[in-house]
Amino acid sequence: MNKNDANTDEEGLVLEYLSNLTLFNNHFVYDDVSTSYTDIIGIQYTATATKHSINFIPTGTTYSTNLYLFLSNGSDLNIDQESSVLRSRQKEKAEAIMRAASIFHEITFTQRMEKYEKQLHEKGFVSWGKYQIHKNGDLFKKHVFLFNLKSEGVSNYINYFTFETAQKSKNIKQSLSKLWKGNETIDISIDKDCFLYFMKHYIGLSWANETVRSKRHGKEELYKAIIILGAKVCKADGRVSSEEIKTFKLYFGIDEKSHPYSSTVFSEAVNSKEGVNEPSRRLYQIFEGNKEPLEHIVIGLMKIAAADGVFTDAERSIIEIICHELKFSSSEISRLFLIFDKAKKSQTQSGNTRSEYLKILGLQHSATYEEIKIAYKELARKHHPDLLFAQGVSTEQIKESEEILKVINVAYKWLCENSPVEQRTVNA
Repeated sequence: MNKNDANTDEEGLVLEYLSNLTLFNNHFVYDDVSTSYTDIIGIQYTATATKHSINFIPTGTTYSTNLYLFLSNGSDLNIDQESSVLRSRQKEKAEAIMRAASIFHEITFTQRMEKYEKQLHEKGFVSWGKYQIHKNGDLFKKHVFLFNLKSEGVSNYINYFTFETAQKSKNIKQSLSKLWKGNETIDISIDKDCFLYFMKHYIGLSWANETVRSKRHGKEELYKAIIILGAKVCKADGRVSSEEIKTFKLYFGIDEKSHPYSSTVFSEAVNSKEGVNEPSRRLYQIFEGNKEPLEHIVIGLMKIAAADGVFTDAERSIIEIICHELKFSSSEISRLFLIFDKAKKSQTQSGNTRSEYLKILGLQHSATYEEIKIAYKELARKHHPDLLFAQGVSTEQIKESEEILKVINVAYKWLCENSPVEQRTVNA
């Protein structure tokens, strides 16, 4: 893990600029008080950046964040941003709260979402503040019907911490009422990730710039699918080596001690004639098509294939089949192989081309400087150690992701330095 972002040891994860919070696999300690993640039933996160000036001359920016964890005993816990005299450190300390919020959101998402799904099952709607959203998309305010969110003429917007919706006026009376009342604004600073999941999976509304989390399923089903795929990759070249088995155990954190059935499942998969299609589809269903965890699994399978020193065509072929079943496009598959090859060989800038660097970032040849920046930020977030820790991945996966991040950083640096000066100036 990058020491500039966090420190890890046997006692847990401590984020830089948030030293009074320590994160463990099953609980966390804040101000010397231990709390289980299972006690968290809601999360509220907000952030603001206020620009200051004197006589219209900019004097700096103040960053403020709020993170509240609502607990099952009825209390709430405020994870405070560390105080700072210098504004130059406020941004870093605000970002530490943001990273902590991301970790808490990721770890507790499934249990928080189940709370809303229980309400939906029992009452037929989900409440956010004074608003109720029914299964069919009907929006109520204090149980008074307003309109259907999916109706023609209804506009829906997601801002940072609010959801705004408005119905197109049909007559003068409605126009005057709308001018007086304004749009309907729902505060989604509490459990925003659950709101996005509910809107996508139950109402059928989603937004391209918003990431929807996946619920965590039982580890037994997940690990069984991974073990089968790992066994098939190991056997793809005709032999199963001790190096491949060792790499599998380290990367996925699966062995006889943690999962007593794993040896039996692995042996049966090696010797069976079953293909990789069904367990691959199972993984896709488990993660509900979320590409991030699936990418890390594919990278792990590549690492296993290369563990004995040779990455054969047969091994590449079977991983490609797995990728197709996971709904990766041909360009996405090609990009994953390219990134892994470069990380494995520790290649630097020499000998690479602009097209290769763009491919690493998942971009087309015509990509602009702004598109390069956006793609890099998303990839850096995806491979950030803090996020991986929150997802419960193994130490080996975090190490591998750091190697991949190095390749991504090299590509980004080269593309920035070799982008047209006018683009860099306009987007600075």
